[in-house]
Amino acid sequence: MKKLLTYTLFSLVFVFLFSSTASADLIDPNSHFLNRCVKVVNLNEFPNTVLIGYITGPMVDKYEAYQINNNECLTKGYKFNSLSIYWTTKEKFNSIDLKNLKLTDITLLLGNIEPSGGYISDSNPLVKEDVEYSIAGFSNGKLIFYKSSQTSEYNNGSRKKVETFSSPLKNSEPNKITPTPTPSPKITPTPSDQPIVIPTPEPVRRGFWQSIACFFSGLFGRGCQ
Repeated sequence: MKKLLTYTLFSLVFVFLFSSTASADLIDPNSHFLNRCVKVVNLNEFPNTVLIGYITGPMVDKYEAYQINNNECLTKGYKFNSLSIYWTTKEKFNSIDLKNLKLTDITLLLGNIEPSGGYISDSNPLVKEDVEYSIAGFSNGKLIFYKSSQTSEYNNGSRKKVETFSSPLKNSEPNKITPTPTPSPKITPTPSDQPIVIPTPEPVRRGFWQSIACFFSGLFGRGCQ
């Protein structure tokens, strides 16, 4: 009796889990498939950098990891799985075992990425989406990773929408350079700038007899010039 009860409970749990998963995978008749691709487009410009896709979820035993290649669509397997991107140097990657990966050996770049579109409601005309990520470079030893472009296509006659995004490092302030002060030039005044100096007339030197004559001339109202 005890074994029968245990078997019955196990069967009920199995049926519940199976029915939950099956119902979650049912496709809504008023929906269409969204073709979505997420990729890294300039990884080849950084040969010493390795990106790793890290997958966890209900259909994964602990985790799954793979090396991300340049310009290839990312994947996460089952739709309820979760994908994150980590990075490391090529030198460290050569000593890493992806099947026995330690997160302390790699650095998180971006978490909870949705690389697949799945089915969406027909009320949304979006049918295709291409998302591109790029490496901007390094800042203080950290790898700068950002969404650089997104292209969207629709089924209602709307034009394709292309969005581009600037690099986070593009508008960063460059290193400030303090210029060497330039000495002020010495200005030599032109003749028109020179001050006008009126010379003081020197006194007229007279001889002894001339001084006597000027003395008597002064007595009669006349003087010497």
